[in-house]
Amino acid sequence: MSMSKKSCWGAFTLIELLVVISIIAILAALALPAITGALSRGQLTQTMSNARQIFIANTAMALDATTTGDTNLGWPGDIGGSNNTSWQRWADALVPNYMPIADFAKMLSAPGLARGTNTPPGTRLPSALSVYAVSDSSPMTLTFVTTANYTNPNPLQASAKPFGDKGFVVFKKGGDGAIYQRNQATNLTILPNTDFTNMLQ
Repeated sequence: MSMSKKSCWGAFTLIELLVVISIIAILAALALPAITGALSRGQLTQTMSNARQIFIANTAMALDATTTGDTNLGWPGDIGGSNNTSWQRWADALVPNYMPIADFAKMLSAPGLARGTNTPPGTRLPSALSVYAVSDSSPMTLTFVTTANYTNPNPLQASAKPFGDKGFVVFKKGGDGAIYQRNQATNLTILPNTDFTNMLQ
């Protein structure tokens, strides 16, 4: 009798084991989207922090331009050349005087889009961030940096790097940045001051 009790309570039957595995699989499937979403939000937050570092370095350069009168320094639209869209002139002014090249490469990288430290600063691609030719006279609400996957008024594309259609980052000349969801990419009332024709090339 005691043997029979032991075997009854000491082991799972195959059916019970399959039920437990099924429950675990269902719970994992329910938790996976939340975990993936949290990971994406964390990566977007890191990229917004990177955009802020670019903004801080550029602000220091713009302040030096104001105090010294050096026309080779300033906001991208002030030093971009004749068409005010030169990435190379802006990057060469920023690096290495206001940001080391290794930090510059790190700030322009994001998951799925890495920029090597041996990439010359004047080379625009690959870059997780798009920089716009704002100038000293531009309003503070004008967009200064966005993630490269943001191409308003077009919807975010799942294949676009760095974040596909998971979200995007916008950082303005006034120093405020935000993370936006994919359904906000086509809403012109949320981000009315992003001039996509003014992107540094």
